[in-house]
Amino acid sequence: MKIGEVAKLSGVSIRTVDYYTNCGLLAVERSQANYRLYPDTVLHTLDRIQLLKKQRMSIAEIQEVLKASDMGEAEELIEDVIEEFNCLQRKITYLEEQLKDAPAHVKLQISKTLENKMVAIATLLALL
Repeated sequence: MKIGEVAKLSGVSIRTVDYYTNCGLLAVERSQANYRLYPDTVLHTLDRIQLLKKQRMSIAEIQEVLKASDMGEAEELIEDVIEEFNCLQRKITYLEEQLKDAPAHVKLQISKTLENKMVAIATLLALL
């Protein structure tokens, strides 16, 4: 596909496609007439880039994720982590409901118990 078709099908501008190409995020080949030709997989890659940008990742971080995804490991790991976070969110919501009327000293004790775990979670988020 030529750059205009990629832009049209993906919903991003030609300038954005060009920028991602220059950053090394998108694979491209040149035709004999020196047109940039993109493989069909570029649309999936653009979707992933947009998703990662919504997560406030930098271009360098996106490059690392895409590189790791090429190896097939990162994507599965990210899905597992997201699933774990969703599970934790449900547990937190349940705990909040249970503690709504609990005395302050019970809340403080639970807070201290969970503090170290929260540091570990924050560290993991920083790595992502």
